Amino acid sequence: MYIFNILLIKIGITMNFIKNLFKKENQEAPEIKFTPNPLQIAISTILVRTAKIDDEFHILEEQKIIDLLVEYFSISKNDSAELLSVGLNEEKDATDLYSYTSLIKKELSLQDRKKILEMMWQIIVTDQNFDPYENNLVWRVAELIGIATRERVQIKKDFLNTIND
Repeated sequence: MYIFNILLIKIGITMNFIKNLFKKENQEAPEIKFTPNPLQIAISTILVRTAKIDDEFHILEEQKIIDLLVEYFSISKNDSAELLSVGLNEEKDATDLYSYTSLIKKELSLQDRKKILEMMWQIIVTDQNFDPYENNLVWRVAELIGIATRERVQIKKDFLNTIND
């Protein structure tokens, strides 16, 4: 009887092992949700502010921001859309630019900070409507992220030359 009980226990353990083995194979892998980091949120928020500063937020600007975020951060379109959504919420509640620009200035090289200004210009030209508020925003962001006036003007000039060619 003792041997019979041990045999039943071993069979039960083996059966549970086999069931769990198949059970795990059939389960789908858990979906990993994109969680943006503070720098991604800061850049997204600045880009959203750029698009909305003229009180018009066009679908073309929205798509441009998604494309820019995909390219800059090497993330998927879905993750970029999620980041845009976070940026929209942040921008809606933002009272100033400093919390975002100070992080950008601290975390990014000068070359990457210049890239942020270029991205802002790409958004500005998307709706083909140059607004004085947009130019002023680029100026303020440039000052806050430590880009000199001469460099800011050169970035604008270089960018406008590329779209006119």
